[in-house]
Amino acid sequence: MRAHVIGRWLAVASLVLLTGCATSIATRAPDGRLDVRLPSEGTDGYVLLKVVSTRPISLLNPKWQQITLISTQGVRHEVPDLTPMAVGVFGGSSVPTESLHFGRLPPGEYEFASAGSIGPGPGLLLALITSDHASLDKQVPRFKVEVGRLANLGTVVFSPSTGDKEPAQIVLLGGARGTAESMRALLDDSRNAPTLQPGGGWLQMPADEAQAIARARGLVSMLSPIGSQSGARMVAGSHLGEIVERVAPGRWTSEPLDTLARVSFVSCWKDATCVAGSEFGRYAVKRRGGSWEARRLSSEHGQVATIQDLSEGRALLVVTDRLKGARILVQDQLGNDEAAPKELSAGIQDVDEARLPALLLDHPDALLMARNVPGFRRETLITRVDKQSLQVTTNRERFWVSHWQVLPDGEIAVTRMNGMTTYFTSSTDGGKTWVSTERTVPIGTYWRDQTRALGIQPTPGFSTVSNQVTQTTDGGKTWTPLGQPFRSADFAARIVYADDQEILAEDGKRVFSSLDAGRTWTPRFPREGANPAPVAAAPHPQPGL
Repeated sequence: MRAHVIGRWLAVASLVLLTGCATSIATRAPDGRLDVRLPSEGTDGYVLLKVVSTRPISLLNPKWQQITLISTQGVRHEVPDLTPMAVGVFGGSSVPTESLHFGRLPPGEYEFASAGSIGPGPGLLLALITSDHASLDKQVPRFKVEVGRLANLGTVVFSPSTGDKEPAQIVLLGGARGTAESMRALLDDSRNAPTLQPGGGWLQMPADEAQAIARARGLVSMLSPIGSQSGARMVAGSHLGEIVERVAPGRWTSEPLDTLARVSFVSCWKDATCVAGSEFGRYAVKRRGGSWEARRLSSEHGQVATIQDLSEGRALLVVTDRLKGARILVQDQLGNDEAAPKELSAGIQDVDEARLPALLLDHPDALLMARNVPGFRRETLITRVDKQSLQVTTNRERFWVSHWQVLPDGEIAVTRMNGMTTYFTSSTDGGKTWVSTERTVPIGTYWRDQTRALGIQPTPGFSTVSNQVTQTTDGGKTWTPLGQPFRSADFAARIVYADDQEILAEDGKRVFSSLDAGRTWTPRFPREGANPAPVAAAPHPQPGL
């Protein structure tokens, strides 16, 4: 084991110190957009590739930060990721796992050698120790670069190993859909769109891209935030334009959008209108009896994190921006995207605190956002947007919000964190005021009603966590184990749904299900081989998975 770790560390160190970089032609501007600068003339060509990791590649690194190529002359070239750096710790299902690689290369033929990430932290030594590396040798075909032309390689879907003797998998989407997605990602993120003639590309390609997309969607496992309302309809989005819905115990349906971008959220309103958010101001709307219609907020470049229905056709939106954090917008007419939405101020003066990730909660009376402030004081900024008056208030509370949900009677139940212990906090007035108790609750608690709940009692292992489900029937005064534990990667799981027939849990990387009160557990996502049709239960669940 020690020799393996040292060998891996030396291999990564060699890549960092000896690999040359493809000539940089794009930089991140102060406003967060990409500035692409192409030389007026030259003898090089260009390569473009989007990589979608179906879940974080490791505990610290959610995505690949560089791709290493080898020319036929044996020269190594590194093409870096152009998207902003992200850290996987505490990111959950919202952490970005997509990377975009765009660089200038000498003409010729190339093959992929590896993908890598340098871990976060000060100093080269710590960065190397926490780095990740995966060999791509012989797993994707060779490609060609031509002078002055763009070799658009499309989209590569990378499915990391789940740690259960399951190898990493790669699906190449290099046809019309895959190349359109990589180009869209570059154009959406760029201030000045590059104009390049296509040329070069893959020397060998699978013929059926539709089949490859279906297989890639079967590898999807990170669902957008779910479980915020007790007993609510279970519908969520994920990578590659995928929307999934639980329609019965152990049974899911999938519906793809006409995109390969990630779906950041999905919700359906009382009038049967469904909305789905995506990146760069893009979203989709599906009216009763209709089909999904693609939309885009012309003035926005962030991720549409939620859309809430207001009166008279208006909509309340939250867009997460790389520089400004979560921003609250009001659109007078949903779908009239040429009109700039009105921004509501959250009243947060500290710029760094305003940029913190926001945990959203949809209450019938208000939209709430919690920003956990890093530090030993365990404080959170809770922003409340009244859906009637659109009044916005932000208060600082002396706890972290680990999880929250709306109970059937409208009460908000919060699993709060003080120190390393989780306690119960609640609000009976839609988040205007909070009552904290010293009653401890398990991590990832899901309340079915005011008295019944399930939670997770984790036991950390070497590389996985054992999750024991516990239950209460007296409002959290006592908790008893339920069924057998199951394993998750990196972090403890949390319960996202429970009724008399099924328990669902997710750890940010996979979704687990039990149909027998926790005695056996079956991974529902990923589900390789699934088509856009009902997702059947696994035939042989494994006890204590």
